[in-house]
Amino acid sequence: MTTREVTIQKAETYFDDGTFLKDLSRLVAVETESQNPNQRDELYRYLIEEITPLLTAMDFHTEIFENSNPNGGPLLVGERIENPEFETILTYGHGDVIRAQTDQWRTGLHPFKVAVEDEKIYGRGTADNKCQHLINLAALSCLLEARGDLGFNVKVVIETSEETGSAGLADFFRLHKDRLKADVLIASDGPRLQPDTPTLFMGSRGAINFDLEVNLREGANHSGNWGGLLADPAIILAHALATITDARGQIKIEAWRPTSLTPEIRKALKDLPVGGGPTID
Repeated sequence: MTTREVTIQKAETYFDDGTFLKDLSRLVAVETESQNPNQRDELYRYLIEEITPLLTAMDFHTEIFENSNPNGGPLLVGERIENPEFETILTYGHGDVIRAQTDQWRTGLHPFKVAVEDEKIYGRGTADNKCQHLINLAALSCLLEARGDLGFNVKVVIETSEETGSAGLADFFRLHKDRLKADVLIASDGPRLQPDTPTLFMGSRGAINFDLEVNLREGANHSGNWGGLLADPAIILAHALATITDARGQIKIEAWRPTSLTPEIRKALKDLPVGGGPTID
């Protein structure tokens, strides 16, 4: 069999013999609620006791960093450099989860205990994001078992603050940009467009958060008392927002429009199904 076939066979065995579920259960059991300040020690435990052993078993060098932002949790970097001349993959994941909300789980389920019902796996982090980065690391392990080496370099970043806005992550990447330099980023986080079909995003749009304020004067002034002479900040703000998109949400600012969405790509995407999930039809 080819290396690809052996690797896939090992991955199937990893899932079918229950090892995947055992590993996932162990990760889910770490109560990494980044929104809960009392669980900060669990963020460290996840990186030290769970992720580090997974990586060191594959001969990764690992290092855990303190977050420069006091609102952020620790970060882990793992590196397996087989040859400086090889291409390098950077992969990302986050070990933190949202608050447990234990009282909102139905009978028979618990946020930090994996349960399987009708081919569905329940537990905090099974969908976001412990399951995804476990699969990625397991795939690397299967390839190593199949051929003895990867044939490329890998750098891994696992953060613990994604559910609170990834505090400190951008500063961390800027500070360590040379160390984290790679040829391609492969990360698994985000929803599927259709539950039964894997979704591949070949690019990711960035985001910038900012506050837009219109302060015309001190104090409160009722515009009706002035016969409409006073400009209304809400109207000004509404018009400002209306210059960005039209009523259908299409971007009106030409410089903001993507140049990669060519007529050919539009044609290829035109008939792709969207929906099929519980929230989008």
